[in-house]
Amino acid sequence: MTATTPIALPMAFTGAPLDLAENQRDTASLTVFSKAENARALIMFQGRFLVKNGDLVMVHPMQVKGAHLYDPGPLFLGLDGNIPIFACSFAKEDEALKLVKGAALDHLRNLSFLMDGRPLALAGRAKSLLDWHRSHRFCSNCGKESKPQAGGVTRQCPTCETDHFPRVNPVVIMLVLDGDNCLLGRGPEWPDGAFSALAGYVSPGESLSEACIREVKEEVNIDAENPVFKFSQPWPYQGQLMMGMFCTAKNTKITLDTKELADAKWFSKDTVRAVFAGAKYEEGKTFICPPPFTIAHQLLKVWLAE
Repeated sequence: MTATTPIALPMAFTGAPLDLAENQRDTASLTVFSKAENARALIMFQGRFLVKNGDLVMVHPMQVKGAHLYDPGPLFLGLDGNIPIFACSFAKEDEALKLVKGAALDHLRNLSFLMDGRPLALAGRAKSLLDWHRSHRFCSNCGKESKPQAGGVTRQCPTCETDHFPRVNPVVIMLVLDGDNCLLGRGPEWPDGAFSALAGYVSPGESLSEACIREVKEEVNIDAENPVFKFSQPWPYQGQLMMGMFCTAKNTKITLDTKELADAKWFSKDTVRAVFAGAKYEEGKTFICPPPFTIAHQLLKVWLAE
């Protein structure tokens, strides 16, 4: 895999200026952080975030004291400068809503169209960690219920003392190129006309290059070569790390794996450029572009600039 110079892009879910405070996660330090006058906490309920006027609601952690919270309770995300940042997932919707008058709960995917930068990165980290806690309550070694540790960045089984760490799922997402054409695919449940870069999970014992070449072969039966890593993006649906890549097609005939894709097509650079310029979807001629907060959008954007 050939490495390239990182490109500075406004990538969604990145850019939170957090010090994870790895050496300040003992009970005494966390208590001090939670009581600090400038401490703040994001509020969630069943995967939705409390927002008001398009912004994340952030309250003092002591305002949630006594509320019914899902395991792990107040989750310490880290320090934003000298500001301790927490996240809490409420068990009761009305308790979350009554914190701030006029606030509402909204899904992160909807907020991704409205927010960027720091607040979106904080929300993405909170969602990824809280999703992991919900799906990893029980020890994979002995089956007993584990307990959150260090402000919610680890869990430990009190029975067999096995430590458990947040899972990050590596995914390759690649723009397959043939000269001034790129290959895009459409998932079975996607809206008509919506196309994006091919993607798939990295298997155990596999490099990013190998995963890229294998996934392209499996999904469209095209032999790819020269995989090039471009940039990555944390993707909180759930806990993924997207590895953005370019690769070159050795052949161009598409044979779909219909379990993975509903369609796949070659699009010219002129067509992609027109879509980015606002061209409406026209079947067989254009497509619906991945939204700006996705890494697929950024891969296409960089390709157009080359």
